[in-house]
Amino acid sequence: MYFLIMALFGYILAYIDPYYSKGFPHYINFFIRGGIFLLSIYFIVKNFHIVQKRKTVIIVFALFFSFYLFKLYKTIPSFTVPPDVFTGLKNSIYYYGFMVIPLPVIAILSLNYQEIDFKKFFRIIFFGLLIIFGINFLYTNFVFESYRSNGRSGIFRSYYILVGHYGLSLVIMSLYGYLFLKAKGYFYALGILLGSFAIFVSAARSPVLALFVILFVFLIAINNRKYWLCFLGAVVLAFVGLFVIYRTGIGENSIFFERLNGAIFERNASGRSSFFSRGIEIFLNHPLFGGNALFEDGMYSHNIFVDILMSTGVFGMALFIIYFKFVVQSFIKILKHIYKYKESGVVIFFFLQYFILAQTSGNLYLSFEFWYFGAAVIGLGYINFTNEEIKSNDSRGNTAGDY
Repeated sequence: MYFLIMALFGYILAYIDPYYSKGFPHYINFFIRGGIFLLSIYFIVKNFHIVQKRKTVIIVFALFFSFYLFKLYKTIPSFTVPPDVFTGLKNSIYYYGFMVIPLPVIAILSLNYQEIDFKKFFRIIFFGLLIIFGINFLYTNFVFESYRSNGRSGIFRSYYILVGHYGLSLVIMSLYGYLFLKAKGYFYALGILLGSFAIFVSAARSPVLALFVILFVFLIAINNRKYWLCFLGAVVLAFVGLFVIYRTGIGENSIFFERLNGAIFERNASGRSSFFSRGIEIFLNHPLFGGNALFEDGMYSHNIFVDILMSTGVFGMALFIIYFKFVVQSFIKILKHIYKYKESGVVIFFFLQYFILAQTSGNLYLSFEFWYFGAAVIGLGYINFTNEEIKSNDSRGNTAGDY
């Protein structure tokens, strides 16, 4: 359980750096990543009997990612950037491509999810995020005079878009607790507020899009007319409110409304359409096995499917579809049985938010959250409720199949 927590969320700790110190956070990041890498080897060896049972999905992932890494390696000499940028890009490719993604993904796939106490898993992550974003709220309000500066990332040194998604994780857990676990308490309301604050301050648009999609999927799972009416009413009111703000200029001093309204009413995608077009052009010129995995300046298409096509072509896309089929099948199974999955079911919504992020700002070798949560979704899909319910603790601390 603790390995899964560290793999899926532990990296956030390494990005807490309100004073933007030069070396310390990098050492913490490397320490956490290195620990996950070594533990991945341990769990792969320990659970080798599970690896053998799940060899098809693991082999397909290994084939696809190995081919993609080969294309990345072949792309490196084509970079036309200053030497220091070139070195940084090359190190980043090796670091994420060899250390951060492959072995941890296989290790996450090799876990026995029926033995994990997801009640404790949920509690640790929720209260950990609640504390972190409570500190983030206080620090952001009392230290930064303007959210237009580095204050958009709060106490984190991460890119503002990722900070928005960190906040969305807390919102997801809070809403999931209310809607599916029927949990009561002010902590969940506080979680929604603190997570929403991080989304607002970051002014990132993909967390807003992801929240909309996740709420829609929530409603599909709940299938309650009252909730559907409330959701549709909220969407209409939000759209009307944004339009009024856009036309009247009420929110002109808010970068959140400026960016969101620009995307909705002005179709301003911050240059992503040009990246998308360049990626498609590379694919059309090299349709079978793809061309360069990145552009000459080190940028990418900002869409994971275009990334796959431009870098690995139809061959790579075929391998990815075979792998992704396992994710989709498990996602649908969990959604259908969401009340049986209890606390563990929240994982599919974490995956969904990072899947959406991968469509707007994603890159294959940097989007480790997409790979990690996708692997966890596949692992959860192997749970067989006819044999054993997900491990959970009752009020006396005993293992219970239901509660």
